[in-house]
This record gives sequence, C-alpha cells and structure tokens, in this order.
Amino acid sequence: MRLRAQIIWGMGFVAVAVLALLFGFAYPRLGRTFTDIEQVDVRQDVDRATNALAAELSTLEVQSHDWASWDDTAAYVAGTKPSYVDENLSADTFMNLHLNLIAFFDASGRLVLAQAFDLDEGEAAAAPEDEMAAVASVVSPGRSPDDTSSRAGLLSFGDQVALVAIHPILNSAHEPPVLGTLVIGRTLGPSEVDRLAAQVALPLSVRGITDPRNDPGVVATLLGGDPARRQVAVVPLNAETVAGYTVWRDLSGVPVAVLGVEVSRDPFRAGLTAATFLLVATVVTYVLLGGGFLWFLDSRVLSRTARLTRSVAQIARDQDPAARVAVVGKDELGGLAENINGMLAAIEESSTALVQSERRYHNLFDSSRDPIYITAADGHFVDVNPALVELFGYSRDQLMTKTAGELYARPEDRDAFRAAIAGKGFVTGYPVSLRKKDGTLVRCLLTTIADKAPGTGEVIYQGIIRDVTELLRQQEELTFLATHDPLTGLLTRSALNDVLSLEIARAMRNLERLAVFYLDLDKFKQVNDIHGHAAGDRVLRDVAARLREALRASDTVARLGGDEFVALLPGIDSPKDAELAAEKILQALRDSFSDADLARGLSASIGIALYPDDGDDGTRLLQKADAAMYNVKNCGRDGWKRYDPKTDGPSRS
Repeated sequence: MRLRAQIIWGMGFVAVAVLALLFGFAYPRLGRTFTDIEQVDVRQDVDRATNALAAELSTLEVQSHDWASWDDTAAYVAGTKPSYVDENLSADTFMNLHLNLIAFFDASGRLVLAQAFDLDEGEAAAAPEDEMAAVASVVSPGRSPDDTSSRAGLLSFGDQVALVAIHPILNSAHEPPVLGTLVIGRTLGPSEVDRLAAQVALPLSVRGITDPRNDPGVVATLLGGDPARRQVAVVPLNAETVAGYTVWRDLSGVPVAVLGVEVSRDPFRAGLTAATFLLVATVVTYVLLGGGFLWFLDSRVLSRTARLTRSVAQIARDQDPAARVAVVGKDELGGLAENINGMLAAIEESSTALVQSERRYHNLFDSSRDPIYITAADGHFVDVNPALVELFGYSRDQLMTKTAGELYARPEDRDAFRAAIAGKGFVTGYPVSLRKKDGTLVRCLLTTIADKAPGTGEVIYQGIIRDVTELLRQQEELTFLATHDPLTGLLTRSALNDVLSLEIARAMRNLERLAVFYLDLDKFKQVNDIHGHAAGDRVLRDVAARLREALRASDTVARLGGDEFVALLPGIDSPKDAELAAEKILQALRDSFSDADLARGLSASIGIALYPDDGDDGTRLLQKADAAMYNVKNCGRDGWKRYDPKTDGPSRS
C-alpha cells in the first residue's frame, strides 16, 4: 500500500479512536474529576468548620485553666470565701466569657454550685436537671489528688449539645492536691451556631445525633468507620447544593452531634458545561482541519519526500560522497536536502576536525587552574589534570589507582553524592569535605555531569572541584563576629533580641515559663579605675565563663555592654526554679577568682522577670528585670530580686 493511502486510512482510524476516547472515556472521567474536586472542597470546608469548633474548645480550656488555678476559686470550693460568687459570677462574667454554665464540685465530686445563664436574653437562668446530670457524670469523684489533667469536649443535654471544659481546681502554682473540679460550658444553640458560621463564612448546622432531620444513611456512614479517625460524608442534596457532614463525639467517645456544611455546586456545574463545550469544539475542529491537512500533506510533503528518498537511495547505492541531491523549495524539506548535501561535504573534513577538537580539549584540561577529573562508574579515576594532583598531594600515578570515594572525609557522603547526581544527571556546587594525602580536610564544591563514554556507552563522571575552605572559614568568622561579643564570646544585644523573641514564642506554644535575668556587676568600675581596662576585660571574660558554667546548656547568656549581662532560662516550672538559678550564679561569682586582687569585693545584682507573669514581650520583660536589678542595688547589692510592681519603679531604659 502506498504511503498516501496508508496516511488516509491511518488518519481515519485515529479520528474514530479520538471520538471514541473523548465521549467514551474523557467525558466521564472529567465528570468524575469535577466530582472529586467538589468533594475535596467540601471536605476542606468541613475541616474549617471542625477547626472553628476545636478553637472554641481550646478557648474554653484556657478559660477553665485560668479560673481553676485561681486561689480564690480554691478558697470558695473549700468554703472559706463565701463572697466569691457575688464578686465574680456576675452577668458581665458570663457575657464576657460567652458562657452558659459554670459549676463547681468539691474534691469528693459533690456539687457546690451551678449557675446557668441565657446569653440570648442576657440574664441568669436555672440549670436544667438533665444538664446538671450530664455534667455530674463526667466529674469523677475518684480523681487522684495528684491528677491535674483537664478535659474539653462536647456533652449532650437532652436534644441540645454543649461545649464543655473540665479542669481540676488547684492553687495558683498549679500544684496538687486537687481541691475540686470546675466545669464551664457553652450551649451550641442557634445563635452560637450562627456565630461560628459567620467566623468561617459558611452555612453551618449542629444537630444532635438522634435529631430526626439527620439522614440515617449518612449517620450510619459516619459511624461505620474507624472511631479514631474523623469521618466525613459528602452528599449532593440537589443539583444546586452539596453538603458535608462529620460526627462529633462527647468526652466519653460517644457520638453526640452531627456537624454539617452546605455549599453551592456552581463550580461543579460550570466545570461540566466547560467540558462539554470543549469536547464538541474539539470534534468540529478535528473534522475541519483533517481534510485540509490531508490535501496539504500530499501536495507539499509526500510527493517531495518520495523524490528526496529516491535521490538518497541512489547516492547510497553508488557510495559516492561527491554526489548531491536536488534542492527544491525553501521550507524544511528544502532545508533537509541542503543539510544532506552539507553532511556529505562534512564527512571529508570530519577526521581533521576531530583531531583538532581533541587537541584543544586537552590544552584546556591541562592548563585549567581548577581541579578537573573524569571517573568511571565504579569511582576509579580515568583522567585528572595537574591542578587536581596539586590539590590532593598525590602523584598522578597514585591517584589513578584510587577511587573518588577514598578521597571523601566520610564514605557515606560519596553515596549521597551518587544519589544526588542520579536524579538530574548533574550537580552544581555540591558541598563535600575531601581529605588530602597528608590528612588535611578540604571543603569543596563539586560541579559534575554524568555522561556516557564514546564507543562503550559506559557511564562516566566529569567534574570540576572548587576549593572553598578559606572562603567558608572567613564567612563563618564574619557571622560569629556579627552576633557575638568579641571580648566574652557571648551574644550581643541585637542577637539577644532575636533569641528572646524565639524563646517567648516557644514558651507561649508550650505553656511554659521563661525567666529573664538582668545582671550587673557591683563595684566593677573600681577594677577599671585601679587596675586598668585590660584587667577589667580579664574579669569580664572570667565572669562570662562562670555564667555559662552555672547555667544549663539550654540557657542563653548575652552581654549588653560594660558590666551588664542578660540570661534567658526557658522551661521554668515555677518561680522557685528561677530563684535557685539566681543563687547558683551569685555563688559562682562569690568564689575566688584566679586574680583575687582584681576581683576583691566583686559581686553581682540580679533582677528577675518571668514570662508570662511579668509581661508577654521581650522589651517589657527586660525593662522589668532591669527595674528589679536596680532594687537590689538600692538594697545593698550582692543579691537577687524578682520584679514586684509595688516596689520596683521604672527601669533605666
């Protein structure tokens, strides 16, 4: 069969196959794709609603922690502060905290007080019996006196669902024994659900698990999966709306509520419309272009290709490189004919050009100041230039007996390098540490390409080594000097501010305390005045060393300038830990110095500020620690004090 007939039959078959593919496979698949996209969007909306509900629980848990760790609350439950209710449980309290219920239980689980509040009406309400029964059921009278754990979750009150946080009542230091239990709650009524819907900009619904409006099939699906993983069901309600549902469980793990989100199906319907239009347009375009393309192909390509093929076949039979094919036209086929003629002419010159190319390559290879290498797939050197021989200190013959892996400081780095180059076939500026013949380590950047050796086709690696040892040393030295005091090696003020911000963020995330010490040496000016600044510098270096030794490895010490230092102690469990650390520092500075004459009478005054007790940002904590230090100075020096707003005035800063 001639080529023209083959092409016509082939294009006809392709046309039928394309139509079958479009309407039998592509269109249904597009529909499923848009359905999948819709499901993903709805699940994300359900996740947003779930996160909003979880955020409300977190807020309740924080509120319960604050109230339950208040000494007044502990006194009330113990019966020693009867005025507690009138002073604290006002309508403003319920409105500000957005609560419907506050209940207090003593250590034996007996209800001391339960107050309910109607947030919609803004007035107190009686606590329903079923609600209090549900609350009492989750307050364990058998709680261990040392169990300080809290819980937050949902509870079912008849046909209503509420967010509840339960926290043991402790002293302000949050230490056992447990004195009772505090329960606070917020009912998920229509107004509360509307408020959550406004937060996430989605229409929400929260219904009890037995609410008749729930679809039994959807509820069965949500309850049929793994209870440890939150199940989400996406259900198209009609052509206009799709809904997503998930189940919330109460504190005992029992399903109590169905959270629903309803959104428009406009993106899904728009996608199907666009897909239909695209498929129809594709078919029409294919039919129109197919006929024109066949005519053009025959007149402009097929006939000219046949003539060119006959000419090339004749030259091949004659083995005549001096012959030429006819050039017709200025298009690609004409260019192809010219290229064939050019290749025939180039064959005569190829041998000479190859020799010249190899000579230029070796001149560049040998004269380069950068070390260049070629290795086989197993790492053995195939060729190295003089610069590489000079870098490693081996002779060329010695290098040719080694593998590249033997030069790595760590053998596993060679495997990592091979893995890196295997992905793209090359690496640029790949950092490694190599070892010279004398054992000296050289920090280098490798630029390497994986190629195939001519003739054999075996993989080879060609690369350039850049020695950056001195450059990296200079960069590391500049980086250290930019953030550390050159005299003591401690952090500078600017670096301290960055570290303090990070430590505050970590303490906030982990709900920990952070201690800030502001330390000033007493009578240090006498050292400089009597013995000179060089002697004063020796004392400052000795003091810095003692501070680092007295504190933990996780603590941070900085020198602000002169004889002023700041220490950051993260992860403090209680103010007592900070006080013990201050005593340890003072004792370390009271021990005799190597040059006793210089440091005679030298002591320190330490001011302490705690996060979050005394402030929640770095500037405020430093100011309060400075003020407390000044109070120590005024009280005779050589000691420490925590910041006290009643006695400590404003700091110097």
